[in-house]
Amino acid sequence: MLAACVGLALIDPTHGPTICPFKLATGFDCPGCGGTRAAHELLTGHLGRALDYNAVAVVALPFIAWALFVVIVAALGGPKLPQISLSKRWTYVGIAVIVVFWVVRNLPIAPFNWLGTGA
Repeated sequence: MLAACVGLALIDPTHGPTICPFKLATGFDCPGCGGTRAAHELLTGHLGRALDYNAVAVVALPFIAWALFVVIVAALGGPKLPQISLSKRWTYVGIAVIVVFWVVRNLPIAPFNWLGTGA
């Protein structure tokens, strides 16, 4: 995980090809589009640019990183760490947020157009 973070901090994915099948097929951003570029910007200390690539990913990344860390520690036989768990209600809220974000980030009107990746 540390090596992946170092690699992502050193290698700027901004100018690479689009790898999202949804974006390639439709031209629209999916909820995850810009997530790798947002992670790169966070790892290099640019919160504003990270939010510009994918605001939801910026909010979700710390939780995803912690969940992955817990799994890795458990797989290596380390101590049991507290896990993130969501009630059914919060799971539905999270899904709704992602779906709304998916739709709104593809609207070509202000103030929503900044949510898209622009790529």
